[in-house]
Amino acid sequence: MMNDFDHAALTYKQTLPPGSGAFSYRRLLKDPLAICVVICVLGLFFGGISDIQWLFYPYRWWFIAGLATSLLVMIFRVTWIPYRLEHRWLFAFMFVSILSCLVSPMPEYSFARLFTFVLMFIAVFIGLWVWLQVPGNLQSFVFLLVATATIGALWSGFYILQLSSLIPETRFTGAFGKATGTGSFCAASLPIILWKVRYAQGKQKAFFLLILGILLYTLIFSGARAAIIGGLSATMVWLWKHWTRFRPGLVALMVIVLGLFMTGILSLEMFPGYIVRTESLPTFTGRIPRWKVGLSLFSQSPIIGHGYGTTRYIRLFEDGDKLRGVIVPGQVTFLDLIPGVGKARLGRMTLHSDHVERLVEGGILGYIPFAVFWFLIMRRFIQVLWRPMNVSNSLALALGLNVCYLFLDSFMHGALFAINSPGTLLSWAAIIVFMAASERILQNPANTVNVAYPPHHPQHRSPLRWS
Repeated sequence: MMNDFDHAALTYKQTLPPGSGAFSYRRLLKDPLAICVVICVLGLFFGGISDIQWLFYPYRWWFIAGLATSLLVMIFRVTWIPYRLEHRWLFAFMFVSILSCLVSPMPEYSFARLFTFVLMFIAVFIGLWVWLQVPGNLQSFVFLLVATATIGALWSGFYILQLSSLIPETRFTGAFGKATGTGSFCAASLPIILWKVRYAQGKQKAFFLLILGILLYTLIFSGARAAIIGGLSATMVWLWKHWTRFRPGLVALMVIVLGLFMTGILSLEMFPGYIVRTESLPTFTGRIPRWKVGLSLFSQSPIIGHGYGTTRYIRLFEDGDKLRGVIVPGQVTFLDLIPGVGKARLGRMTLHSDHVERLVEGGILGYIPFAVFWFLIMRRFIQVLWRPMNVSNSLALALGLNVCYLFLDSFMHGALFAINSPGTLLSWAAIIVFMAASERILQNPANTVNVAYPPHHPQHRSPLRWS
C-alpha cells in the first residue's frame, strides 16, 4: 500500500475532469505559474547548451529564483498538502542537519547552506508536489521533459553530422560541450523517449526513433561510464517489461555476450580507449581515494558529523602514496551565499559521492534519513516495475528509471546538494515528478478523494468506500 499514514489522510485522485484532455496548450497558457515554470526550466536547460550558453547561463540564478518563486506561490493557494513518507524523512534529515550546524567549524556558512536546501525543498518537494496535484499539470511537465530531450538530441545530432568518422577519435561532447554532462543528459532522457516511441504512431514514431538513436549514439561515445551503465541498464529494463515475447531472446543475447567476454573473443580493449580508460578503473577516476578520505573524516565524528556543507572545505594532502583530508574553515558569511551579493570565494571541493558526503557532514544521524528517503523512492519504483504495462504505468516506469539513474549517480557524484549547480534543482524536480506519476497508479482507491482547485482540506476524514 502506498499510503503509510492513517487511512484518514485522504489523497487527491489524479484524474482529469470529464471531457478534458490529458494535455492542453490552452489550459497551460492560461496559468501564469505554469508559464513561469516552463520558461525557467527551459532557461536552465538552454544554459547548459554550449552554443547558446552565453545567452542563458549568466541569468541562471534569475531562472532558479523565478522557478522557486512560482512554486512557492502555489503553496499559498492551498489549505492542505498531502505529505508522504519521503517528505517526512527529508524533514528528519533537515532537523539533524540543524544539529550538525551547531558543531560545524563554520556555523554561519553551514546554516546558510542548509537554508538554501530548505528553500529548494519547500519550492520543489512541496510547491511542485502541490502543483502536480492539479489535473493536467503532470502531463504538462512530461511534455516539457520530452521537449528538452528532443532539443538536446537534435542539437547533438548536428554535431554528429560534422564528425569525420562514425567512431569519434575523442570523447563526444555533443550539444553540452562536456562529455560527462552530455552522457548524463542522454542517460536521463532515454527512458522518457523510450516511452514516447512506445506509444507514438506513424511519422511521430519514426521521428522519436531517430531521437532515440541519437541519444544512444551520444551516450556511448560520450565515454561517461556511469551514464553508459545507467542508460543501457534502463533500456534493458524497459525492453524486458515491454518486449515480453522477446524475453528469451534478450536472455540469450546477454548470455552470448557474457560468454564471448569470458572466452576472450570480446574484450574491453576492443572499445575506444576513452570509453574504457583502463588506467583509471582501479580508482574509479580518482574517486576511491577521495571516498577513503571522507570515511576517515567520518570516523572522527561518526554520530553528528562535521557540519552541513563542510565537505566543500576539505583540503587534500599527499601522505606517502595515500591522500589525507583536513577540513580548513573559510571566512564565509551568510551573505556570501547570495548570488551577486557575496564576495568571498566559496569552497567547491567534492568527494564525488552524496552518500560519503552525508556521512561526513551529518554522521550516522544525518545519513539514516537520507538513506531511508532513497529506500522509499526505490520501493516506489519496485512497485511500479511489478505492475502490468499501459500508458500510465509505462510513464511512471520511465520516470522511475530516470530517478534510478539519479540514485546511481548519487554514489558517483556529490551533486544533489551542490548549490552552485542549476541541474541540482532539476534533479530534485525529476524525483518529485516520479512520485506524482506513481501516485496515480499506486494509491489505494479507498484513500482517494476528488477535490477542486485550489484544493481544500477534506471535511470528512473517514476512509471513502468504493462500490
